[in-house]
Amino acid sequence: MSLIEIDFHRWNLAMSADVHSMIRDRNGEHGCNEDFDDACDVGAADIVSDEDASDYGNVIRLSDQQIMTKVFRSEERADEFYCKFGRCHGFGVRKGDYGKDDHGNLIRRRFFCNRVGLRDEKYLHRLDRQRGHRPETLTNCMAKLSIYLDRENSVWKVRKVILEHNHELTPRVMVHMIPKFRQMSNAAKAHTDGMHGYGVPMSKILGYMAGIAGGYSLLGFTKKDAYNYIDKMRCSKITDGDSNAAIVYLEGKVAADPMAMARFNLTEDGMLANMFWADGISRVDYQYFGDVIAFDSTYKKNKYNRPLVIFSGLNNHKQTTIFGFGLVLNETIASYTWMLENLLEVMCNKPPSVVVTDGDDTMIATVKKVFSEATHRLCAWHLQKNVTSNGSEQMFREIFSKWLYADMEVDEFEFQWDQAVGEYGLHQKCWATQMYEKRHMWYCEPCAKYMELVVCEYRNKELVAQFTSMYSTPVFTTCLDPIEKCAAAVYTRAIFMQVKREIDGI
Repeated sequence: MSLIEIDFHRWNLAMSADVHSMIRDRNGEHGCNEDFDDACDVGAADIVSDEDASDYGNVIRLSDQQIMTKVFRSEERADEFYCKFGRCHGFGVRKGDYGKDDHGNLIRRRFFCNRVGLRDEKYLHRLDRQRGHRPETLTNCMAKLSIYLDRENSVWKVRKVILEHNHELTPRVMVHMIPKFRQMSNAAKAHTDGMHGYGVPMSKILGYMAGIAGGYSLLGFTKKDAYNYIDKMRCSKITDGDSNAAIVYLEGKVAADPMAMARFNLTEDGMLANMFWADGISRVDYQYFGDVIAFDSTYKKNKYNRPLVIFSGLNNHKQTTIFGFGLVLNETIASYTWMLENLLEVMCNKPPSVVVTDGDDTMIATVKKVFSEATHRLCAWHLQKNVTSNGSEQMFREIFSKWLYADMEVDEFEFQWDQAVGEYGLHQKCWATQMYEKRHMWYCEPCAKYMELVVCEYRNKELVAQFTSMYSTPVFTTCLDPIEKCAAAVYTRAIFMQVKREIDGI
């Protein structure tokens, strides 16, 4: 056996021992270990001690009269008892309202089934909803445990208990999936961090840990919890390492490119909030081609799940050119306002004449606030994507594309829209109504859909196009040679070919 195999074998044994320790810790936290039924069937005890949850008595067979006789040394012990009772019976527990005396001391508390209450109907009938409804879990269940403080004896007693539920209780094999009973222990987090740091995929990590534990149900958490933990750790790295590394990197770029500029701010707890940067070539390009800019923040598939903002436009070769990048904390008016104000400052306070964005209401409000004199239009690519995701009729999608790109009179469009509304039943669809209300903002040039890694490719294409325009002369084939020669001398090759097509049409 090689040294590497020996080291791996030792690590594997240590890993197994730690995972078993993790399981024991978790079982101790919830009071239901591998001998779950035994833990629920221990002898009854009327006065609850400060020992572990196994001393809380025969919770699985307790009646409401027996629970009324329970006495707890603290509110926390009552919470632990009711959580164990819920775990054994198949329902989650939620802390409810409480009362305090004149001195601010807690004197009463209520605990509810986690399915208490109902979702507010105003959220069910919102016209501006963009995502589908989350599954309903609330059933207005009235099961509860109410306790009060007996000041004379300094103990907590039960005032009222309701054991009946208006929903089916969760089977024993699924209880571990109730959010109240899910928690990643410190050992589980440590193993996840260590293995993930060595590049082991999360699916492999969870499979390995579940295999040692004896199944996913004994882990104490779900796959979603593990993935959420990893995402949280990725975002937290911005506070210390990654944000400093990014700032140092940008400062190094400034040393190599004196015209490069970067701006950033921090949250109250020192975490990176927003960042904007642009190099010298981007700033020069903006001065030439920044009359029309595309403001796009649809890219969230980055390491920190932060909206990545790209400012782009078209150069004189009709190619995409990048004016700058930004990373925002969230998609709020405050974050976007900070981003646009810093863009304006970095670009020598030259505002754009036209701003193209997607249909996000937050973007629309921010552009109107910062670029009040600019014309605001919506990106055709996002409009078509919205139609594709909401409209099931292929014919309507084709008609909508015609509306975007065809040159037509307003009256003609209104007439065709009315026909489409009747034919496809659009008057009953909120997304179509909202899109029609923003029709004056439709724009037929698609927004940029590329990332920072292709900026060099863009600039290389621009260089090639500029070389072609300068190094060669187009062949004149029309009967209007003087006009062709003048156009070839003034315009770039891409623009000349467009003019040539118009000349051919004469």
